[in-house]
Amino acid sequence: MREPDGIQNFRTVGAYSLASGGHFRAGMIYRSGALERMSPEDRAWLEGEVGVRTILDLRHPDEVAFSAQRHALGDYVLPLSIFPEEQAEEDLIAELNGLYGPGPSPRRYLHYLDVGGDRLARAFSLFAEEPRYPFLVHCTAGKDRTGVLVGMIMDVVGCTPGDIAAEYALSDASIDRLIAYLRAMGRDLQGSDDEIRARMSTPPERMAGFIDLVREKHGGSEAFFRRQGVPAGTIERVRSLLTA
Repeated sequence: MREPDGIQNFRTVGAYSLASGGHFRAGMIYRSGALERMSPEDRAWLEGEVGVRTILDLRHPDEVAFSAQRHALGDYVLPLSIFPEEQAEEDLIAELNGLYGPGPSPRRYLHYLDVGGDRLARAFSLFAEEPRYPFLVHCTAGKDRTGVLVGMIMDVVGCTPGDIAAEYALSDASIDRLIAYLRAMGRDLQGSDDEIRARMSTPPERMAGFIDLVREKHGGSEAFFRRQGVPAGTIERVRSLLTA
C-alpha cells in the first residue's frame, strides 16, 4: 500500500482471522493520525483509489481549532469527539494524568469508556451503515482514541486479543513521523527524545490489557455497546459487514 506523503500512521485494518471462521474484511476501515498536512497526491489517492466515503474525526474541538488548518477532504468528515466537548482539552488531559500518570495505559483507555461511552457507542453504530464505507478513522496520533475504537470493533467482530494487540502495536513504526507532525504544528513536547518516544510507543501488551479490562468490567465490547443502547441488530450488522 502507498504511504501517504503528509499523513502519519496510515493503514488499513487487515484481514485478521476470526474465532467464528472467516476473516476481518480488509479495505473497509482505514486508520491514521491527523490529516491537515495531506498532499494533493494523498487527497487524490484517498478519494479515488482508496475510495474513502466517511472520515470519522475523533478529536476534541480544541485540537481541531489548534491545528488552524482544514484539509481537502472536508466534505467527508464526520466530527465525533470521544471526550466531552464542554470540558477543555487541557483540563481533560490534566484529569487523566492525575488519575493514571502521564502517558497511555490500559486503565487510562478504560477511562475513555467512562467519560465517552455514549460517544463510542454512537461511533460504533455508524459502522452498521454500508454506504459509509470505506471509513477512515483518525484522531491526532491515530493510536489512542483511534486504537480504542478500532480495538473494540475488532473485538465485536471476533478478532483474537492477540491480533487486536498486534494491530495496535503497528503504530509504533510511525512514532518519528508523529513527533515531526506535532512539532510542525507547534506542540511543545516535554522531555528528551527518548522520553517522548516512550510516551508515544504502542506496546501490544497495553491494548491486550485494555481488552482484558473491558471483558472484566463490562463483559466484553459487545456487552458494553449493548449497555450503551446499541441494538443487537446494529451489532450484528457491523459484524456482517466486516466479516469476509
